[in-house]
Amino acid sequence: MRRPGTGGPLRGSLLALVLALGVPGAVRAAPYVAYVGNVPVHTASPEAKVMVVDVATGAAVNVSQGLSSARSPAWAPDGSRLAFEAIENGLCDIFVCRPDGSERVNVTATPEAWEASPAFVGPGRLAYLEGPDRTDLVLLDLTTREKRTLSEAPRFYTGPVPSPDGRFLAVVGAAKLGGPGDLYLIATDGSGTRNLTRAPALYSPPTFTPDGTRILVAFDGRNLGGTSRGVAALPVAGGKPTLVAKDGYPLAPVSVSADGTRLAYASSSGYHTTWVRVAQIDGRDDKALEAAQFHIIGWPSLAPDGGSVAFQGVYAATYTIHLHDLAAGKTRRLSPEGETGVCPVFSPR
Repeated sequence: MRRPGTGGPLRGSLLALVLALGVPGAVRAAPYVAYVGNVPVHTASPEAKVMVVDVATGAAVNVSQGLSSARSPAWAPDGSRLAFEAIENGLCDIFVCRPDGSERVNVTATPEAWEASPAFVGPGRLAYLEGPDRTDLVLLDLTTREKRTLSEAPRFYTGPVPSPDGRFLAVVGAAKLGGPGDLYLIATDGSGTRNLTRAPALYSPPTFTPDGTRILVAFDGRNLGGTSRGVAALPVAGGKPTLVAKDGYPLAPVSVSADGTRLAYASSSGYHTTWVRVAQIDGRDDKALEAAQFHIIGWPSLAPDGGSVAFQGVYAATYTIHLHDLAAGKTRRLSPEGETGVCPVFSPR
């Protein structure tokens, strides 16, 4: 049994959504930044909302209007859609909408299950975590609504990250909530799971390089290249990890530009002091962001062209979202005045 009102209309809306995803030029391509607003810190606040800012105009919209505890924004590969988790009728579901919040659809709407941390796998599939403890990894076909559990063993997973070709999902899985874990590759065709690390540590959510050959993670607690904290590159095909940068902060993902030339990461010599650093993909020309008005900054997300980086800045214990032009060295605020924000994510285009 489904929730009242989620049968036929949802099916029609979902089909329309899938058809729209395949229509070339259906939505203007523009750089957007999505973030979690209305939270003082990284908490699961019931007032949390997902905001989307048009970078060109600065216009901001709440795409989760009417929902609570909205989090985990994730872009479709072409930037035309956004998925996020939010609570409706007492349970957490996955929603998909346009960047302006229109055509919003609850794509799970299950009466008892708890779904969170979505990620688009191509335009027509969504991966997400399921269960009250988010210990199962699920793949949903948006056209047929076929759902398949891909995880072979219950673990406490980070949100799934798809490879560019959609063949794999990268996750960090831990035996204990918040504890050290390992990096896993899970095949989307259901053919199995591969452990890339076999050395439990604190790892950031993984990031694929655009060519899909490597995974970048910030880590803490594993000796690699003579340091126990940094940014590492792990070959997807297997092999020895390499150290890319020191002092990586494992609670924020590494960001890579769409052309694969630049990376940005949160650097930390201690857990109460973080800073954003930008470097070439091989670690050369590693420089700290010049944003002196903040006490700490973090959670960087590079623009598709690598020319600017969105980040969360902290001043007077308040988190806000900002955009830094790397060439001009100028920073401007993206979150509306008087509002807080964390965890910005640039659209792919």
